[in-house]
Amino acid sequence: MTITQAAAALEEYLAERDPALQQLRTGWADHGLNPEEKLDGTVGSVVSVWEWITTRVTELGVDPRSLTQDPTRPGWPSWARHGMLVDPHPPAESLALVDGFASYLGQILTTAVPEASWQIGHHRINDFPMLHRPVLAGAEHQVFLPGLPIYSAYQSAQGRDPMSGVEMVEHVRRTISALRGQGPEAATAEEPYVTVVPEVDCFDVGLRADIAENHSALVDRMIAELTDRDGVESVHRYGPAALVVNAPSWEELRLQMWLTLWLQRHLPADS
Repeated sequence: MTITQAAAALEEYLAERDPALQQLRTGWADHGLNPEEKLDGTVGSVVSVWEWITTRVTELGVDPRSLTQDPTRPGWPSWARHGMLVDPHPPAESLALVDGFASYLGQILTTAVPEASWQIGHHRINDFPMLHRPVLAGAEHQVFLPGLPIYSAYQSAQGRDPMSGVEMVEHVRRTISALRGQGPEAATAEEPYVTVVPEVDCFDVGLRADIAENHSALVDRMIAELTDRDGVESVHRYGPAALVVNAPSWEELRLQMWLTLWLQRHLPADS
């Protein structure tokens, strides 16, 4: 996106927040649940809310149509229409659940950190995964709220291991600390987890130095899971913090977001 397009996308995203949250509340009520009781705005409520959403997304699976052939696309949340999805993708109902959850997270986070503000994602590094995306920012930390939820929704829809409610609430707590300028996430806010450079027939991936040094076994696990993805032909670790990824059908942004969200999910809270 250009900066003008990013500004328009931020306005559109913010305009969608209240309707998306209301749709989530209606969905709870339609399934015989009390939204006032479950969606009470507390950090602890994230556990049960996310687990219910995960169950629904798992039941809904993936849409049989491709992104270009899915007629529901005009009604998707703006962040989903602006290049966040790949095939096979979750159906419109799942996207709406993730969008409502992102709105709910925004409500919780802005209550916990009133000084946080909505901004256009920015960074001195051009391949920053959240560049020009609608982010909640505070104390130099930026978070794109649909990011981890849509990553987990893909896991659920494709029969893989999704984030648990406990994992999601820990992510929320870490985010609150980071937006306040506290904790390790805030300390490393200026340096992204990964950088991805497209080469002629592969991607050159650099990991943040402390991740490679302190979590080498976790990096090996990440490589194993990435290698198992459709379209990934090989992943070679040629140095502690350096990978070569051969994935001809993947785009740079897809690989960058996958690696970033995987690390956000799996890195220990004190990293």
